[in-house]
Amino acid sequence: MLFRRANCEKREDVLQISFEEFQKPISEKNSWMKSFLETKKYRPTGPRFEDGSINWQCSCMAGGSLVAHRCGHYFRTLYTCMSSEENADAAVKCPNQFVDWVACMQNLPTERREQMRQAMLSETEPLSVQK
Repeated sequence: MLFRRANCEKREDVLQISFEEFQKPISEKNSWMKSFLETKKYRPTGPRFEDGSINWQCSCMAGGSLVAHRCGHYFRTLYTCMSSEENADAAVKCPNQFVDWVACMQNLPTERREQMRQAMLSETEPLSVQK
């Protein structure tokens, strides 16, 4: 099997083969090409990998932008807390993490953050929006 370089940039290698060469099995000399047959690693995954760990690069997390954002450390703690139990509501089990993340995203001062935290934890007083 003979591979030829086509007109290409320095960063790219374009390999051209004939149809007859394409039909033949891959030789041992070109065994490095067998890795391209393993397409499972290229399939999109959801928010969890198969082993159960969190996929921080998932498109559902804006391709990692939520994690790399200036408030990403709050988002990571919130998402980890939310993922710990599937049965409970996230607002009930992670109110502090949620308040920290929202306050950071909205650039709220510490005083307003504490007001939000108290309002979430007490069910009697509804949270009012202040402008």
